[in-house]
Amino acid sequence: MSEVTHTHHHQLGHAHSHHHDAVAQANRDFFDDLNHDFDKIPHVKDRAARVVKAIAKAYPLDKENTTAMDFACGNGRVSLEMVPHVKSILGVDISQRMAEQYNENLKGKNASAVCVELKGEEGELSGATFDVVFCSSSYHHFASVDGITRILASFLKPGGALIVADMIHKEEGYEFMKNVGDAVPHKHGLSKGDMQKAFDGAGLTLRSFEELPDPTDHTDTPLFLAIGEKASA
Repeated sequence: MSEVTHTHHHQLGHAHSHHHDAVAQANRDFFDDLNHDFDKIPHVKDRAARVVKAIAKAYPLDKENTTAMDFACGNGRVSLEMVPHVKSILGVDISQRMAEQYNENLKGKNASAVCVELKGEEGELSGATFDVVFCSSSYHHFASVDGITRILASFLKPGGALIVADMIHKEEGYEFMKNVGDAVPHKHGLSKGDMQKAFDGAGLTLRSFEELPDPTDHTDTPLFLAIGEKASA
């Protein structure tokens, strides 16, 4: 079982497990409560377009063959941008409300979402694997970046890629993160070293780590795009 959910038989392990549970519940509550206001979060739509443009430039996607998972998919804003580039997308989110909105927003497209907390256990998602797993602007919400990376890597086909877009690490932190509470454990963002460590621990090779171009109005958070590849069979 993954480090994310495994409860060790000593005090430190229990504290680690309880911390993960608290963070997961805080995120579930936060996104369930957002209701129809998700798209009102600053930069949601523009960032989705920026991220997918960068993914399509950095990694070969095939409209006829590429199967993808959108992890922590929210209401499907990133998937809406990704749909033209891939064969199909399965959205996965911890929030039932987000999954429902995703399915409304992507009705009639080759994409659908389920509400589930992945734990790296046998038979999850009916044993499905994917050519690409992508996760945008969500890694800073996860209690254990290393743990979630191992879980997501287990859903990759041989030769597949885990693609992560998130806030670049900033030593002084981000002003808007100061009042978000337990829902965001990584308020300073994540560094190349963080992603290298996570990919190494999941048996993935860091293919690239690059800073995304600034948005035209220069008001969004600095983002990176990291790609980790699974060895071919």
